[in-house]
Amino acid sequence: MKRIFILGIGPLSIENSTKFHGGGNRAWHLAKPLLDRGFEVILLCMRITDKSAAEFPNEERMQDGNLTYYAVDELICFADDGYLREIIAAHRPDAVVGACVYPACRAAAVAGELPVWADIHGYPMGEAQAKAFHYQEPGYIHHFWNIYREALRRADRFSVTSERQRMAVIGELGVMGRLNHHTFMEPLVTTIPIAWDANTPFLKTQRAKNDPFTVFFSGGYNLWCDVETLFHGLEIAMERDSRIRFLSTGGAIDGHDEKTYPRFVQLVEASRFRNRFDLRGWVAKEELEECQNRAHLGINVDLNCYETYIGARNRITEFLARGIPVLTTLGTEISQILFYKGMVLTAPMNHPQALAGEIILAANHPEKMEQMAAKARQLFEEQYTYTNTVGEFVKWCEHPCHSRDFGKAPVLLDYGIAPAQDIHRERIGKRFLRKFIKSKNK
Repeated sequence: MKRIFILGIGPLSIENSTKFHGGGNRAWHLAKPLLDRGFEVILLCMRITDKSAAEFPNEERMQDGNLTYYAVDELICFADDGYLREIIAAHRPDAVVGACVYPACRAAAVAGELPVWADIHGYPMGEAQAKAFHYQEPGYIHHFWNIYREALRRADRFSVTSERQRMAVIGELGVMGRLNHHTFMEPLVTTIPIAWDANTPFLKTQRAKNDPFTVFFSGGYNLWCDVETLFHGLEIAMERDSRIRFLSTGGAIDGHDEKTYPRFVQLVEASRFRNRFDLRGWVAKEELEECQNRAHLGINVDLNCYETYIGARNRITEFLARGIPVLTTLGTEISQILFYKGMVLTAPMNHPQALAGEIILAANHPEKMEQMAAKARQLFEEQYTYTNTVGEFVKWCEHPCHSRDFGKAPVLLDYGIAPAQDIHRERIGKRFLRKFIKSKNK
């Protein structure tokens, strides 16, 4: 059986941590189905630099059957080309996989002659745009692109989290010259939607109509989270209905987005309903599970931006898996899929009044919410488990191979922008040639 080396972001779901996030889920999403099929997997995950984290050794290694797991320091180890190349060489894998954007870029940089699968989990340039806006710093566009383009240039196969993103990445590959005569009709990009472990416990909640109603938010308050609409929607609902409560786990994302969550906290602290907001911050696994058990409605509120339209949402899929009814703004691909199937409540983006109305609607119909959550769980089991989403990826890992343009410089990188008069002359020449051929064939 093949030996696959995966670069990812930790911590994993199998670790006890206060900051399990989408990156850790994605690494395990790709690794676990391979392990279940008998592959040998070397999984090396960086620990995100975090000022609140405990001290760890630069490298920790664990062996469990066919899994070799490294948890390493982000700056000292993961960013060091020499370190990664040495570890890869020591394990002699058949292919290298990068799970999430930055690990995919690192995989492309250090894989050498090995085949590379780049998993573009999230839409990097949409994220770059959002960060440039929030921080009013255009340099983030260049920063993200300079990292991301290495994966676009070098990787042999790509995976993304939505069909919309698949189209976006195909366009980006075109910009890089990867849509060339070598790769014509080659399936370079595969969609692997966000998924969760099939063994995730289903938390069937039972609530009487007049009981308190807990709206739950979990995870990072990221750049595309619309905290203004979230807060005002909750406050309007609380004003209209004394049953409404809000429970939040997660918070700011150190080194990435340290503005969105503090802004939300500021709004909450000034609210006349402050005692009905319970902001826990990042919590340990046991406390997170206790909070999930209390949730009557999982909520997701997005800004009207390109990251929303092209990206995906881990929290929505986790809510489906755990049987927590979902209310989301209608923007992401997954929100629209679930809306058309009648498996979520939705509100327009930037519309707190509509959001409040849906919260109260959910509070008034506990039985319907339970039925909706049960249907959504069934859909999760059929379409959004680890195993059900990675078929093409597993096939490639069974026979890793290079793209057909491997080792051939992308054409567009070899040319600058032609002067307008040169383009004009070229077009005139082609028109003349077509007329000449047509006249000769008469």
